[in-house]
Amino acid sequence: MFCVKCGKEERTYDSLCSSCYLQSNRFTQLPDHLDLQQCAHCDDYLMDKRWSHYDNELDAIYDHVAAHLLVRKDAIVRDLDIEAEEIDRKSYRVHVVATLAHEDLEAVEETETIVRVKRNVCPKCNKIQGNYYESIVQVRPTGKRFSDDEREDILRRATSYINAASKESRDAFMAKAMQAHGGYDLYISTIALGKTLARELVSMYGAEYKESSSLQGRKDGMDIYRVTYLVRLPPYRVRDIVEIDGKLYLVHSTGPQSAKLRNLKHGDNLTVSNDHLRDVKVIGTKDDVMEAVVLGEGRRELQLMHPVSFATIEVRKPQGFERTGDAVKVFLHEGEVYIIGN
Repeated sequence: MFCVKCGKEERTYDSLCSSCYLQSNRFTQLPDHLDLQQCAHCDDYLMDKRWSHYDNELDAIYDHVAAHLLVRKDAIVRDLDIEAEEIDRKSYRVHVVATLAHEDLEAVEETETIVRVKRNVCPKCNKIQGNYYESIVQVRPTGKRFSDDEREDILRRATSYINAASKESRDAFMAKAMQAHGGYDLYISTIALGKTLARELVSMYGAEYKESSSLQGRKDGMDIYRVTYLVRLPPYRVRDIVEIDGKLYLVHSTGPQSAKLRNLKHGDNLTVSNDHLRDVKVIGTKDDVMEAVVLGEGRRELQLMHPVSFATIEVRKPQGFERTGDAVKVFLHEGEVYIIGN
């Protein structure tokens, strides 16, 4: 076989030798310019119809150019080298070197384009700016108002949960959080996310849970509902001391169905359903716990210095308790001293 252009005898491609074929054919092409959309609020970039986060703008530009490089169907890109030079703010000249394979031939082609980064607003931020929400999670106390620390902890936990969900879906966000009736109203982007957040708070705090919905209108022939999830936290928290049938218990942990308690006097454990603890009396909190210096220890008791009167007292050790330091945490109630832990 010989080349119809130069006459060289070798394998031909469309009647051309390898050299003449590569000179006469091009495998890649780029538009003269490309516009890359960037959200003016969250700084994410629109890549192939999806908004994505990039820590470095140049990485977004490289991916955008690579996605728009047109390659002939009979060629395979083996390597792509992309370099960008800033022309001015949000405008770049991009140089591309592509190494390709066509049958048993290798081709190296260079091309350029201009990338202009355009500021826009993504659908998620557009909804946030418009205070869009489909559900409300109402977090309320029982009996007493939240302390400032509790309120901050609840908002921090809710925000952390939403932020984690937003990494999986751009539809996940909290439009706003407002203090209301001693607690919070959390305005959540979707019904499903509001429900999972409410259940997460129920699991964390052993809270009471209710939901209700209201019709907001119709869209495309479908009823549009807005759902409210009420999360009412119990009167107790983890590390609180509560009274049940005249006995004192430390709240060890809480769950969606029950709470685990420890008897302060004897140390035995008790599991109680949340329904039976709705009206439980809280005797003390972690702020009421004090430290007492250990003066001596017997097999079943500790000799302590009373944290208020400084008198020497003897307190029976709860079941399973083992001292690890020179002081223990105690709780004082009606003249009695209860060992809480180390």
